[in-house]
Amino acid sequence: MTGIPSDETHHSLHEQLAAAESGGSGGERISRFADLAGGRYACAMAALISLYLLVVVYIHPQEILWLDITTTVVFVAGIVGTCMGYGRRRRASSLGWSKRYSAGFALSVGFFAVGVALLDSAEARPAWFWIPYAALTGLPLLATALTRNSR
Repeated sequence: MTGIPSDETHHSLHEQLAAAESGGSGGERISRFADLAGGRYACAMAALISLYLLVVVYIHPQEILWLDITTTVVFVAGIVGTCMGYGRRRRASSLGWSKRYSAGFALSVGFFAVGVALLDSAEARPAWFWIPYAALTGLPLLATALTRNSR
Protein backbone atom coordinates (compact mmCIF):
# COMPACT_ATOMS: atom_id res chain seq x y z
CA MET A 1 0.00 0.00 0.00
CA THR A 2 1.63 3.16 -1.19
CA GLY A 3 -1.09 5.58 -0.24
CA ILE A 4 -1.66 6.37 -3.91
CA PRO A 5 -5.27 5.78 -4.97
CA SER A 6 -5.77 3.05 -7.54
CA ASP A 7 -7.49 3.76 -10.85
CA GLU A 8 -10.67 2.19 -9.47
CA THR A 9 -10.61 4.34 -6.33
CA HIS A 10 -9.71 7.41 -8.38
CA HIS A 11 -12.62 6.71 -10.73
CA SER A 12 -15.08 6.23 -7.90
CA LEU A 13 -13.89 9.42 -6.22
CA HIS A 14 -14.58 11.29 -9.45
CA GLU A 15 -18.00 9.63 -9.67
CA GLN A 16 -18.80 10.64 -6.12
CA LEU A 17 -17.61 14.21 -6.68
CA ALA A 18 -19.66 14.49 -9.88
CA ALA A 19 -22.71 13.07 -8.11
CA ALA A 20 -22.29 15.48 -5.21
CA GLU A 21 -21.92 18.43 -7.58
CA SER A 22 -24.91 17.45 -9.67
CA GLY A 23 -27.07 16.73 -6.64
CA GLY A 24 -29.19 14.53 -8.85
CA SER A 25 -29.63 10.86 -9.53
CA GLY A 26 -25.92 10.09 -9.24
CA GLY A 27 -26.11 10.42 -5.49
CA GLU A 28 -29.22 8.26 -5.40
CA ARG A 29 -27.47 5.61 -7.48
CA ILE A 30 -24.43 5.57 -5.19
CA SER A 31 -26.68 5.45 -2.12
CA ARG A 32 -28.71 2.57 -3.58
CA PHE A 33 -25.50 0.70 -4.42
CA ALA A 34 -24.25 1.27 -0.86
CA ASP A 35 -27.51 -0.09 0.58
CA LEU A 36 -27.40 -3.19 -1.64
CA ALA A 37 -23.72 -3.89 -1.00
CA GLY A 38 -24.19 -3.48 2.74
CA GLY A 39 -27.28 -5.68 2.67
CA ARG A 40 -25.47 -8.48 0.84
CA TYR A 41 -22.56 -8.19 3.27
CA ALA A 42 -24.82 -8.37 6.33
CA CYS A 43 -26.70 -11.38 4.87
CA ALA A 44 -23.44 -13.22 4.22
CA MET A 45 -22.23 -12.53 7.75
CA ALA A 46 -25.58 -13.69 9.19
CA ALA A 47 -25.35 -16.95 7.24
CA LEU A 48 -21.75 -17.56 8.30
CA ILE A 49 -22.43 -16.94 12.00
CA SER A 50 -25.61 -19.06 11.99
CA LEU A 51 -23.94 -21.95 10.20
CA TYR A 52 -20.90 -21.83 12.44
CA LEU A 53 -23.14 -22.10 15.51
CA LEU A 54 -24.49 -25.35 14.07
CA VAL A 55 -20.89 -26.48 13.48
CA VAL A 56 -20.07 -25.76 17.12
CA VAL A 57 -23.19 -27.61 18.26
CA TYR A 58 -22.86 -30.73 16.09
CA ILE A 59 -19.30 -31.06 14.77
CA HIS A 60 -17.03 -29.90 17.59
CA PRO A 61 -18.45 -32.31 20.22
CA GLN A 62 -17.31 -35.25 18.08
CA GLU A 63 -13.72 -34.32 19.04
CA ILE A 64 -12.25 -35.14 15.64
CA LEU A 65 -9.32 -32.73 15.53
CA TRP A 66 -8.89 -32.51 11.76
CA LEU A 67 -12.63 -31.86 11.33
CA ASP A 68 -12.63 -29.15 14.01
CA ILE A 69 -9.64 -27.44 12.42
CA THR A 70 -11.07 -27.69 8.91
CA THR A 71 -14.48 -26.27 9.83
CA THR A 72 -12.90 -23.43 11.80
CA VAL A 73 -10.51 -22.59 8.95
CA VAL A 74 -13.42 -22.57 6.49
CA PHE A 75 -15.41 -20.27 8.80
CA VAL A 76 -12.50 -17.86 9.28
CA ALA A 77 -11.77 -17.87 5.53
CA GLY A 78 -15.43 -17.10 4.86
CA ILE A 79 -15.43 -14.19 7.30
CA VAL A 80 -12.14 -12.78 5.98
CA GLY A 81 -13.20 -13.24 2.34
CA THR A 82 -16.56 -11.60 2.95
CA CYS A 83 -14.97 -8.63 4.74
CA MET A 84 -12.29 -8.16 2.09
CA GLY A 85 -14.76 -8.47 -0.77
CA TYR A 86 -17.09 -5.93 0.80
CA GLY A 87 -14.18 -3.59 1.51
CA ARG A 88 -13.03 -3.75 -2.11
CA ARG A 89 -16.46 -3.23 -3.64
CA ARG A 90 -17.76 -0.62 -1.23
CA ARG A 91 -17.73 2.89 -2.62
CA ALA A 92 -19.76 4.57 0.06
CA SER A 93 -21.91 3.74 3.06
CA SER A 94 -25.42 4.96 3.52
CA LEU A 95 -26.26 7.24 6.38
CA GLY A 96 -26.33 5.37 9.70
CA TRP A 97 -25.03 2.11 8.19
CA SER A 98 -22.15 1.70 10.65
CA LYS A 99 -24.43 2.06 13.67
CA ARG A 100 -27.05 -0.31 12.26
CA TYR A 101 -24.47 -2.91 11.27
CA SER A 102 -22.61 -2.66 14.60
CA ALA A 103 -25.84 -3.15 16.55
CA GLY A 104 -26.92 -6.10 14.39
CA PHE A 105 -23.49 -7.71 14.58
CA ALA A 106 -23.28 -7.25 18.36
CA LEU A 107 -26.72 -8.83 18.86
CA SER A 108 -25.86 -11.75 16.57
CA VAL A 109 -22.58 -12.37 18.39
CA GLY A 110 -24.46 -12.09 21.69
CA PHE A 111 -26.94 -14.77 20.60
CA PHE A 112 -24.00 -16.89 19.42
CA ALA A 113 -22.32 -16.56 22.84
CA VAL A 114 -25.55 -17.48 24.66
CA GLY A 115 -25.86 -20.52 22.40
CA VAL A 116 -22.32 -21.63 23.21
CA ALA A 117 -23.05 -21.13 26.92
CA LEU A 118 -26.22 -23.23 26.60
CA LEU A 119 -24.14 -26.12 25.23
CA ASP A 120 -22.62 -26.67 28.66
CA SER A 121 -26.01 -26.92 30.34
CA ALA A 122 -27.40 -29.79 28.29
CA GLU A 123 -26.01 -33.02 26.92
CA ALA A 124 -28.73 -33.44 24.31
CA ARG A 125 -28.57 -31.30 21.19
CA PRO A 126 -32.02 -31.61 19.59
CA ALA A 127 -32.34 -30.21 16.09
CA TRP A 128 -35.79 -28.80 16.91
CA PHE A 129 -34.05 -26.34 19.25
CA TRP A 130 -30.69 -25.64 17.61
CA ILE A 131 -31.73 -25.06 14.01
CA PRO A 132 -34.28 -22.33 14.90
CA TYR A 133 -31.83 -20.91 17.44
CA ALA A 134 -29.14 -20.69 14.75
CA ALA A 135 -31.63 -18.82 12.55
CA LEU A 136 -32.37 -16.50 15.48
CA THR A 137 -28.63 -15.89 15.83
CA GLY A 138 -28.46 -14.47 12.31
CA LEU A 139 -31.74 -12.57 12.54
CA PRO A 140 -30.31 -9.24 13.82
CA LEU A 141 -27.89 -9.10 10.89
CA LEU A 142 -30.68 -10.01 8.47
CA ALA A 143 -32.79 -7.19 9.91
CA THR A 144 -29.81 -4.88 9.39
CA ALA A 145 -29.56 -6.04 5.78
CA LEU A 146 -33.23 -5.29 5.15
CA THR A 147 -33.20 -1.91 6.88
CA ARG A 148 -32.63 0.84 4.35
CA ASN A 149 -31.49 4.38 4.83
CA SER A 150 -34.50 6.47 5.83
CA ARG A 151 -33.81 10.10 4.98
